[in-house]
Amino acid sequence: MELNFILEKLKKKDKKTFQQVFEAFYPRLVNYSYKFTYNQAASEDLVQESFIYIWENIHNLKIEKSFQAYLFTMVRNRSLNYLKKIKVTDSNQLIDISNLLTENFQEEIFSELEKRRLLEKSEEILKCLPEKMQEIFKLKIMHGLSYKEISEEIGVSVNTVKTQLKRARLKIESALLILSYILFFY
Repeated sequence: MELNFILEKLKKKDKKTFQQVFEAFYPRLVNYSYKFTYNQAASEDLVQESFIYIWENIHNLKIEKSFQAYLFTMVRNRSLNYLKKIKVTDSNQLIDISNLLTENFQEEIFSELEKRRLLEKSEEILKCLPEKMQEIFKLKIMHGLSYKEISEEIGVSVNTVKTQLKRARLKIESALLILSYILFFY
Protein backbone atom coordinates (compact mmCIF):
# COMPACT_ATOMS: atom_id res chain seq x y z
CA MET A 1 0.00 0.00 0.00
CA GLU A 2 1.15 3.50 -0.74
CA LEU A 3 1.94 5.78 2.22
CA ASN A 4 -0.61 8.48 1.37
CA PHE A 5 -3.33 5.87 0.84
CA ILE A 6 -2.60 4.17 4.18
CA LEU A 7 -2.50 7.46 6.06
CA GLU A 8 -5.75 8.67 4.54
CA LYS A 9 -7.50 5.43 5.46
CA LEU A 10 -6.08 5.56 9.00
CA LYS A 11 -7.18 9.19 9.38
CA LYS A 12 -10.69 8.05 8.49
CA LYS A 13 -10.37 5.49 11.32
CA ASP A 14 -10.56 2.56 8.88
CA LYS A 15 -10.26 -0.40 11.25
CA LYS A 16 -9.55 -2.88 8.46
CA THR A 17 -6.53 -0.89 7.23
CA PHE A 18 -5.31 -0.48 10.79
CA GLN A 19 -5.62 -4.24 11.34
CA GLN A 20 -3.66 -4.91 8.12
CA VAL A 21 -0.90 -2.52 9.14
CA PHE A 22 -0.82 -4.04 12.63
CA GLU A 23 -0.60 -7.61 11.30
CA ALA A 24 2.04 -6.67 8.74
CA PHE A 25 4.38 -4.94 11.19
CA TYR A 26 3.66 -6.31 14.66
CA PRO A 27 5.96 -9.39 14.60
CA ARG A 28 8.89 -7.46 13.10
CA LEU A 29 8.46 -4.58 15.52
CA VAL A 30 8.32 -6.91 18.53
CA ASN A 31 11.52 -8.62 17.36
CA TYR A 32 13.13 -5.23 16.83
CA SER A 33 12.12 -4.01 20.29
CA TYR A 34 13.36 -7.26 21.83
CA LYS A 35 16.87 -6.51 20.55
CA PHE A 36 16.81 -3.51 22.89
CA THR A 37 14.87 -4.81 25.87
CA TYR A 38 15.68 -8.55 25.94
CA ASN A 39 12.18 -8.87 27.39
CA GLN A 40 9.45 -10.39 25.21
CA ALA A 41 6.50 -9.19 27.26
CA ALA A 42 7.86 -5.65 27.49
CA SER A 43 8.53 -5.62 23.74
CA GLU A 44 4.99 -6.76 22.97
CA ASP A 45 3.59 -4.06 25.28
CA LEU A 46 5.77 -1.35 23.74
CA VAL A 47 4.68 -2.23 20.22
CA GLN A 48 1.02 -2.38 21.22
CA GLU A 49 1.36 1.01 22.93
CA SER A 50 2.90 2.38 19.73
CA PHE A 51 -0.04 1.21 17.66
CA ILE A 52 -2.51 2.61 20.19
CA TYR A 53 -0.71 5.94 20.03
CA ILE A 54 -0.90 5.93 16.23
CA TRP A 55 -4.62 5.11 16.28
CA GLU A 56 -5.39 7.83 18.82
CA ASN A 57 -3.13 10.51 17.31
CA ILE A 58 -3.18 9.83 13.58
CA HIS A 59 -4.42 13.34 12.79
CA ASN A 60 -1.48 14.98 14.59
CA LEU A 61 1.32 12.79 13.23
CA LYS A 62 3.81 14.26 10.79
CA ILE A 63 5.05 11.31 8.74
CA GLU A 64 7.18 12.69 5.94
CA LYS A 65 9.56 9.98 4.82
CA SER A 66 8.22 6.50 5.36
CA PHE A 67 5.48 5.03 7.51
CA GLN A 68 7.66 1.99 8.13
CA ALA A 69 10.58 4.18 9.25
CA TYR A 70 8.19 6.09 11.51
CA LEU A 71 7.00 2.85 13.15
CA PHE A 72 10.53 1.51 13.70
CA THR A 73 11.72 4.86 15.07
CA MET A 74 8.76 5.04 17.46
CA VAL A 75 9.38 1.51 18.74
CA ARG A 76 13.12 2.17 19.05
CA ASN A 77 12.50 5.31 21.10
CA ARG A 78 9.92 3.61 23.31
CA SER A 79 12.31 0.69 23.86
CA LEU A 80 15.15 3.01 24.85
CA ASN A 81 12.82 4.91 27.18
CA TYR A 82 11.81 1.60 28.74
CA LEU A 83 15.49 0.83 29.38
CA LYS A 84 15.95 4.25 31.00
CA LYS A 85 12.98 3.56 33.29
CA ILE A 86 14.55 0.33 34.50
CA LYS A 87 17.91 2.10 34.85
CA VAL A 88 19.73 0.44 31.93
CA THR A 89 21.98 2.83 30.06
CA ASP A 90 23.65 2.41 26.68
CA SER A 91 26.26 5.16 26.76
CA ASN A 92 28.42 3.30 24.26
CA GLN A 93 25.40 2.74 21.99
CA LEU A 94 26.10 -0.99 21.91
CA ILE A 95 22.40 -1.76 21.41
CA ASP A 96 22.19 0.38 18.29
CA ILE A 97 25.44 -1.11 17.01
CA SER A 98 24.01 -4.57 17.57
CA ASN A 99 21.01 -3.58 15.47
CA LEU A 100 23.37 -2.42 12.71
CA LEU A 101 24.46 -6.04 12.43
CA THR A 102 21.04 -7.52 11.82
CA GLU A 103 20.28 -8.55 8.26
CA ASN A 104 16.85 -6.91 8.29
CA PHE A 105 18.13 -3.62 9.68
CA GLN A 106 16.12 -0.65 8.46
CA GLU A 107 18.80 1.95 7.69
CA GLU A 108 16.28 4.71 7.20
CA ILE A 109 15.35 4.79 10.89
CA PHE A 110 18.66 6.37 11.86
CA SER A 111 19.66 9.88 10.85
CA GLU A 112 22.99 10.41 9.12
CA LEU A 113 24.44 11.89 12.34
CA GLU A 114 23.28 8.88 14.36
CA LYS A 115 24.76 6.48 11.78
CA ARG A 116 28.08 8.33 11.87
CA ARG A 117 28.19 8.20 15.70
CA LEU A 118 27.26 4.51 15.69
CA LEU A 119 30.00 3.74 13.20
CA GLU A 120 32.55 5.62 15.34
CA LYS A 121 31.48 3.63 18.40
CA SER A 122 31.53 0.41 16.41
CA GLU A 123 35.16 1.04 15.47
CA GLU A 124 36.00 1.07 19.18
CA ILE A 125 34.16 -2.21 19.71
CA LEU A 126 35.69 -3.74 16.60
CA LYS A 127 39.10 -3.74 18.25
CA CYS A 128 37.81 -6.52 20.53
CA LEU A 129 36.86 -8.81 17.62
CA PRO A 130 39.19 -11.15 15.71
CA GLU A 131 40.97 -9.54 12.75
CA LYS A 132 39.06 -11.34 9.97
CA MET A 133 35.74 -10.60 11.65
CA GLN A 134 36.74 -6.93 11.88
CA GLU A 135 37.54 -6.83 8.17
CA ILE A 136 34.22 -8.45 7.20
CA PHE A 137 32.29 -6.16 9.52
CA LYS A 138 33.94 -3.05 8.06
CA LEU A 139 33.25 -4.14 4.49
CA LYS A 140 29.59 -4.91 5.22
CA ILE A 141 28.57 -2.21 7.65
CA MET A 142 30.93 0.65 6.91
CA HIS A 143 31.36 0.21 3.18
CA GLY A 144 27.97 -1.35 2.39
CA LEU A 145 29.28 -4.26 0.34
CA SER A 146 27.06 -7.25 -0.33
CA TYR A 147 27.91 -10.70 1.01
CA LYS A 148 29.06 -11.75 -2.45
CA GLU A 149 31.27 -8.67 -2.89
CA ILE A 150 32.87 -9.28 0.51
CA SER A 151 33.50 -12.94 -0.27
CA GLU A 152 35.21 -12.00 -3.53
CA GLU A 153 37.18 -9.18 -1.90
CA ILE A 154 38.75 -11.30 0.84
CA GLY A 155 38.60 -14.73 -0.78
CA VAL A 156 36.16 -16.57 1.47
CA SER A 157 32.75 -18.09 0.83
CA VAL A 158 29.51 -16.15 1.17
CA ASN A 159 28.56 -18.49 4.03
CA THR A 160 31.77 -17.58 5.86
CA VAL A 161 30.90 -13.90 5.51
CA LYS A 162 27.40 -14.51 6.90
CA THR A 163 28.77 -16.65 9.72
CA GLN A 164 31.36 -14.05 10.71
CA LEU A 165 28.77 -11.27 10.76
CA LYS A 166 26.44 -13.44 12.82
CA ARG A 167 29.22 -14.21 15.30
CA ALA A 168 30.08 -10.52 15.57
CA ARG A 169 26.44 -9.74 16.30
CA LEU A 170 26.25 -12.51 18.91
CA LYS A 171 29.41 -11.25 20.62
CA ILE A 172 28.00 -7.75 20.84
CA GLU A 173 24.59 -8.98 21.97
CA SER A 174 26.10 -11.20 24.66
CA ALA A 175 28.13 -8.22 25.89
CA LEU A 176 24.90 -6.24 25.97
CA LEU A 177 23.12 -8.95 27.90
CA ILE A 178 25.89 -9.06 30.50
CA LEU A 179 25.95 -5.27 30.69
CA SER A 180 22.19 -5.02 31.11
CA TYR A 181 22.27 -7.75 33.77
CA ILE A 182 24.98 -5.95 35.73
CA LEU A 183 23.24 -2.58 35.44
CA PHE A 184 19.85 -4.00 36.37
CA PHE A 185 20.85 -6.16 39.33
CA TYR A 186 23.73 -4.18 40.85
